[in-house]
Amino acid sequence: MSRRSQRDPAAELTFLQREIEQIFARLASFDHAEHVAAGEWSPPVDVFESKDHLTIVVEVPGLVPEALSVICRNRQLVVSGERRNECVAPDVAGFLCMERPHGRFSRSIALTSAVDVHNAAATLNQGVLTIAIPRLKERRSREIVIPVRREEDHD
Repeated sequence: MSRRSQRDPAAELTFLQREIEQIFARLASFDHAEHVAAGEWSPPVDVFESKDHLTIVVEVPGLVPEALSVICRNRQLVVSGERRNECVAPDVAGFLCMERPHGRFSRSIALTSAVDVHNAAATLNQGVLTIAIPRLKERRSREIVIPVRREEDHD
């Protein structure tokens, strides 16, 4: 027969509390979504990186180029815009279902690699905004050797 050791209930509760705090901390690190205020929406974004370009793809169906803004500030690419609520026929009493979002949106994408925003291009095609930003060549410095000399003793 093996005997099960008794554990201190207070120690077990402290251990459980610590585990729950760690779980919530891990879950918080996964929350990369930006908080959307009332009347706003958040279009899906994909970011691709290749040898020569950083490509950002944003789904904005129904928007025209004039309704979009793409700005780079503080190493962040900010894509924003607004989809206006389309006018409904005057005889419509109310919506039975309304799933298409409208209102303003703003998405920020961190630019973590060296890119040339001055030569970036943004195109809108069939509701998909594609932003191509050329990557800068790696600026590796040459290796510079600093000679080490022996300090002479002065007596």
